[in-house]
Amino acid sequence: MRATRTDIQIMAASMASVAAMLLCFSVRSTTKTFPDLPGWDPPAARAMAVWERAVDINTAGLEELMALPGIGEVRAQAILDDREEHGPYRYPEDLIRVEGIGEGILFGILDLITTGGERDAQDLGSR
Repeated sequence: MRATRTDIQIMAASMASVAAMLLCFSVRSTTKTFPDLPGWDPPAARAMAVWERAVDINTAGLEELMALPGIGEVRAQAILDDREEHGPYRYPEDLIRVEGIGEGILFGILDLITTGGERDAQDLGSR
């Protein structure tokens, strides 16, 4: 069986794609990650610095709550209003009771929030 011109072009394109992928993987494995580069301050790295500690939803103010992803001024104010009306949150998942915060928003911030720790949660349970 003899290869046609089209077959040769397809094989050449495939080989070029594989070579490009191998080059990318080899370069990727030998370069520093962006945060390690001097003077590099990408938005993602700045955002990670904000979350060095979890936001306590029982003590946070409007601006601190607004710094959470998906929480704008309206939702932040709703959290404050709900906290004032119903008392502090025992668990971070209790935010689901706030109008405008569904499972999607909650899932996006769950690792970024706290209710003040286990001791505070026990204290709340005795009230």
